[in-house]
Formats: sequence, C-alpha cells, structure tokens
Amino acid sequence: MSIASRYFALLLTAVLLSQAAPAVAASPGLGSVVPYGGQRGTELDVVFNGSNLQDAEEVMIYDDGVEIVSFEVPKDEQGNSDGKQVKVRFKLAPDATLGAKRLRLRTRTGLTNLKVFHVGALPVVDEVEPNTIFTEPQAIEQNVTVHGRIDSEDIDYFMVEAKQGQRLSAEVFGMRMGLSSGGNYFDPSLTILSEDRNVLVSNDDAALVWNDAVVSTMIPADGKYVIAIRDSSYNGDGNALYRLHIGNFPRPKAIVPAGGKPGETLTVTFLGDPTGTFTREITLPAEAPERYGLTADDEHGVAPSWNWFRLADLANTIEAEPNDTHTEATAGTAPGAFNGVLTEGDEADYFKFTATKGQVFDIEVYALRIRSELDPVVYVYDVATGNQLAANDDSRGADSFIRFTIPADGEYAVAIRDHLRQGSDAHAYRVEITPIEPKVVARATEFQLYVQPQIIIPQGGGCGLVVNVSRADFGGPVNYRSDDLPAGVSIECPEGWRGGGAMPVVFYAAADAPVAGRYSSIITYLADPKQERVIEGPLSQLNLMIRGRNNQRVWQEEELRMPVVVTEAAPFRIRIEPPTVPLVQGGPMNLKVIAERNEGYAEAIKIDMLQNPPGVNSSRTISIPGDQTETVIPINAAGNAAVQTTMIAVRATAKSGNGSVETCTAFVPLTVEEQYLKFEYQAASVEQGQETPLIIKVNKRKDFEGEAEVKLIGLPAKTTAESLKVTKDTEQLVFTVKTEAGSPPGNHKNLFCQVLVPEAGVTILHNLGTGRLQIDKPLPPKKNQPAATPKPVAKAAPTEKPLSRLERLRLEQKQRVEAAQAATSTEATAGSGGE
Repeated sequence: MSIASRYFALLLTAVLLSQAAPAVAASPGLGSVVPYGGQRGTELDVVFNGSNLQDAEEVMIYDDGVEIVSFEVPKDEQGNSDGKQVKVRFKLAPDATLGAKRLRLRTRTGLTNLKVFHVGALPVVDEVEPNTIFTEPQAIEQNVTVHGRIDSEDIDYFMVEAKQGQRLSAEVFGMRMGLSSGGNYFDPSLTILSEDRNVLVSNDDAALVWNDAVVSTMIPADGKYVIAIRDSSYNGDGNALYRLHIGNFPRPKAIVPAGGKPGETLTVTFLGDPTGTFTREITLPAEAPERYGLTADDEHGVAPSWNWFRLADLANTIEAEPNDTHTEATAGTAPGAFNGVLTEGDEADYFKFTATKGQVFDIEVYALRIRSELDPVVYVYDVATGNQLAANDDSRGADSFIRFTIPADGEYAVAIRDHLRQGSDAHAYRVEITPIEPKVVARATEFQLYVQPQIIIPQGGGCGLVVNVSRADFGGPVNYRSDDLPAGVSIECPEGWRGGGAMPVVFYAAADAPVAGRYSSIITYLADPKQERVIEGPLSQLNLMIRGRNNQRVWQEEELRMPVVVTEAAPFRIRIEPPTVPLVQGGPMNLKVIAERNEGYAEAIKIDMLQNPPGVNSSRTISIPGDQTETVIPINAAGNAAVQTTMIAVRATAKSGNGSVETCTAFVPLTVEEQYLKFEYQAASVEQGQETPLIIKVNKRKDFEGEAEVKLIGLPAKTTAESLKVTKDTEQLVFTVKTEAGSPPGNHKNLFCQVLVPEAGVTILHNLGTGRLQIDKPLPPKKNQPAATPKPVAKAAPTEKPLSRLERLRLEQKQRVEAAQAATSTEATAGSGGE
C-alpha cells in the first residue's frame, strides 16, 4: 500500500471507529507465575499474578513443550474480575526441552511483560522453614527439585542420605530465573558438606551456568550429607527464588567437539563429570533451532541443563596430542572448526591448515559463549618460519576474534591458550575459521530506558518502533518482511529511511483485524536491486530481566521472534496534518497533529515524533489537553540539516481504563529545503547615541510571492531597528540601527534576521545570520575643554548607495581630524588676543 493510500485508509478507519467503546483495561502487567517450574510429563495448575488482567485471553508461550489445558479469569458472584489473577493448567510434554519457557499473557487490550516458567526432569518439593541451621536441615530424598527462597543473611540447608562411591550433584537456577533485580540481585552459592561439616565441594559463579552455581562429587562414605545454598554476599529478598536440583544425575562441565553440522551423527565426549569422561553418539537436528545444547544423561538421571553446542556447516577437527607447538600442530582445514580442551595451565593447542595468498578468514573463538571456563587468547603463525603473524584476546567480549588475510601460499597455524594460564576439563574451546560472511542485526530501541518496546497494535491504528540496524561487511538499504503476522497486520518502513542505522518501522492493524497475537518471524533483509546477494537476519529483542548495580544488564532473555498483538481499538485516533510548505534549514515549523476522540473520552494525549529526520529536532513535552482535539509540535531544522523529503510519523499515548494505550499515525512527508534567501551582512559601527545603517546583501535561491517581513534580531539593549520588507527581486536591505547613550558598548556578534516568507497561505520562518554591530563610546573632550554638545555625526553627501563600513570609518576619522584642527585654531586665536 502506498503512503498516500495508507494515510487515507487511516482517515476512513477513524470514521469507522469513532463510535467504538473505550477499552476498559490496558497495560496489563505480570508480577509472578506460581509455581515457577514443574516436572515434564506432568500436569499442574499455575497462577498468574499481576494487574489489569480482567480481559486476559491467552498465554503466549514462546517455547515448545507446554500445552494449555484450561484457562480461567476468576470472577466474583457478580461476574466481575479484579484483574489480579489468571488460573491456567499446564500439560508439560514428556520430551519437553529442559529449561526456561518464555511466556506472556495477552489480553484484549494489551500484552504483559515477559516471565519464564522452568521445566525440569525431577519432581518438585517446596522448601520448608526452619531450615536455616546446619544441625536442623530439611530432610529430602535425592533426585528432586526444591523450590525455595533466600532472604537476607539466609542459608538454606537440605540433607540427603548417600552411599560411598555414589555421585551427588546439585545445580541451582537462581539468576537464570530472571526474578531478583537491583544492586543486590540473587547470586547463589552452593556447598556440599559431610555431617561433621567437612566441605566436599563448593561453587559460586560457574561459567557453565552463568552466575548460578553447580557442584558434583563422589561420596566418600555412607552417611548423611548437607547441601547449603545462600547468596554469595548474604543478600536476599522476596524475589530471590530458586530451583535447586539435587540427585545423582550426571553433571559434565564441557563437551568436545562443541559443535557440528546440522543433520549429522557424531560422537561427543563429555568432560568434567566426577565419574569420569564418557561419550555419546548424537544425531543433530537438520535445521538449527534458535538455541541448542546437548543434555547429558545416564542410568541415574539427566543433567538439569544442557551443555551449549554450536550448529554450523563446518568440518570438525579435534585436537590430537601432542599439539603444543606449531611444528606439532593438528592438521585441519579452512574453512573448518577446531575443537579441544586445555587441561593444563601453561598449555597451548595448535592446529594447522593450508591456504592461498589473498584468502581472508574470520577466526572466531567460542569459549565463554559455549559456557567454557576458558578465557581465550588466539594466535596465528607461519608454520614454515614460526613467526607470529596475528593475535587477539577479547574482541568478542571475553572471547577472541581475528580477521586474517593470507599473505602467501603455505601452511598456517592457529594456537589457543588461556589468558591466565589456567586449565581444566572445563576449559573447552571451538575455533571456527570461515570466509567473511555479511551479517545484519536489527533490534528495537528502548523509548523508555530498560523497558523493551512491544508490538501492541490497536485495531485501526499503528505501533511504531525505531529499529537499530547493524550491518557487518555489507552496505545498502534494508527492509522488513514477515510471513506469519497476525491477520490484518502489515509492516511499513519508508524507503528514504532504509539506508540508515536507525529507522522508523510501523506495524498497522486494519480496523477489522481480529484481536489476537502471535510470535512472528520478522526478517530484516538487504533490499538493494543493485546487489544480488541474499543477506538477512531476524528482528530480535533482548528482554532485560535482571538489572544490577550501575544499571548493568545482568540477565537478558533473547527472542528471535517478536510478539505481535492486535488489541481492541483505542478510544481515539491520531493523524498528522501534512505540511503544505517546506521546513527550511535553520528555521522552525509547527507540525499540526489532530486527534479524533470517541464520545466522552477526555484524557490528555501525549504526542512524540517517532523519529526525527536527520538534523531536525522536535519538542518532547507536547500533549493534547483532554478538552481539545489538536496541538502543534514545534520542530526546527539545523543549519546543516539534510535537504530531502522524509516520511515522518507520530506516536500518541493516553490513559485508557486502568492503564494506557498507544497508537501511531500514518507516515506523511516532511520536506527540508535550503533557505529561500541568503543574507550577507556588512559589519556596522556606531557611537552611543547615534544611528548607523546596517547593510545586507540579499541573494535569492527560490522565488516567492508577495512581500516577506524582515526583523533584525539580537540587537543589544537600548538599540532598535524597524522591520523591513523584502520581495523576490530585492537585492539589498538597509536597516537604520538607532542607539542611545546607554546602549552597551562592545562588539555584538549575534545579530540575525527573521524572515517571514509567505507561501500557500502560511509563512515560512527563516533565521538568517549572522551580523555584527560595534558600539563605541564617544571620544572624551580635551582637558580644560568644555564637553561638546552631542550632535548627530554629519552624514555623507547622498550617494547611489549607503556607505560601506570602511567608507564610514574613513569619513568619521576625517570629521574628527577637522574638528580637532578647528579646536586648535580657536585656542591659538584666544592666546594671541590675551597678549
């Protein structure tokens, strides 16, 4: 649909919806999900607690493995809901992937924030207080998941019985729950102790589980053993909830190789389990899911979380000892993937490959990104000479990256070591060597700091985003498409914005679009007819779950599909009155915005430009009062604003029911042009109490009809100049600047002209500058000479044009000399008469 068609369609929509009933609730919020986890293969009742949930219709679940059996909004005897609770029954699939299931509640008027529900393999038991004293722990069976909470200075103790030679493991989901936020967010620590308080194993912040903790050990003797959980800094609050998995399940720390080709079958070695190394034959999925890992299992159980695993179409090479020098490097291929583990602290692993001059490879090290303890440093060597050619430590956060151009045909070696010279079974790595592959990353900008924008579209309205686009190794415009948007929804990104790094994208819903929601795959793709390459990536979002001290983004949940929701119509429609004249560089404009309200709707409507064109600024404090239907947004263009026509839109937010509703206008064009006139100022000077001409040369760029009023702005106090008129034929303006005895002396450099150019029934304001005015104090009278009576400086004889500043200075100097000579002659005459 064209821009014009969109504009008129929304006008028609406004008419159709003008009688729609206002929404009764909006801005639904989700505070908690209780319980926050369950055992796969079971059914359980789950309560969603929040606000403005009375019109809830659906649980939108991002991940698979969860089926909704029943959905209920509790109501009182009169059939009313307080909007604080929704009751749902979950059916968890027996083969559900372990871990977080991301979900939201969709209502008829909005969408809640993201929460996670965790699926595990073990039955759930609840923590029972008191269990904060070592000698009075809560007794539990092995192979359970404990739901509990840590309060300030709290330690929870759990006791299990175990046999000699048995493996005992514990893994906690604390930070990964995404619940406890703030400077003292929950950072769990785990310890396994014997009954006589000897520590068998302890852990805090294992890389495998981010800031959470995991422990696993072999039991030395039959007896009772205590698992202690606390916050590492003894913090804790009402949101420091945890899922603590305790049992004899395997808990390896790393896998080699840490990646494979989609669809292939390969043997994987699991490292770091206390029972020792073991292998499994794995068949990888043919199509790569959004995130993927391998879950270790044996006859005793399954690990609570997976070991991260990369899916890439690269041939694997696994290290073969000895490979500690470039002369002993394990042979591989490039492109390809090199896999291994650094078990010794001062060890380096070398791999070699053959390449030809001019080839360019990206050498990407995956360590922390696959949850390894390794802090990698990567090197490139010439195998023939042993010379080091390149190195990198942390171009990918803690991981390493090198873009390397092959200087000559031959063999080259890649070496990897730990930055701190540490090693263990958990120090695994994967080095991927690939040709340069262009990439695009697109994410929506936060309008409100730390709050991820959502695509919530009222029927007949729009939802505007500003999308930041990062292009790697390519250039050109991008656009957006989706094959699975909700019915009646469309996307628009105006062509003029597509080549930039930040661009407005608006989702529109037809007036008759069903109230519904869906996680939609929205593709950002190269949209340049001059380039035949296919480059695309998802419009994604990072949902901030835990914000730490100094606003650190501690835990985020990434979604590669966007929740897109159509809600009931807003109680108002909004549109921009398309400007009939251009905005000129250095000038302002009032952009008119019109609201059409439902009958009886009288809330203030806050108005914001979705995105300002380059070099254009707009006010962000504009609202349409509740008793009015229009306002103007003051906008202005910088002197160097881009000369172009840009499509603009406006976001509008207002109270609706117990919350707020937002919509977005259709795009309309805004044109920025060069100024119609250019002024060249001649500097002027004058003595206090006098007047002087200020001359301006007028250079016309564009014709206009009628007369434009010109005002001289920036004059100092007690200095005036009357306004003038200018037409398209005017070549020169002369202001008569009048000063007073009290006009401030000095060089006044901030003079400019405001020119009101008439066009299409309105005026275009130009700010044209800059000029200078020098105000001097009069020369003091000579000693014993009476002060001369102030009189106007003699004017030059009439000329065809006013004198220039230089000519005036020469004339004034001549007049001063003549006056001084006359005074000297008078003194001489007086003296001779006295003799």
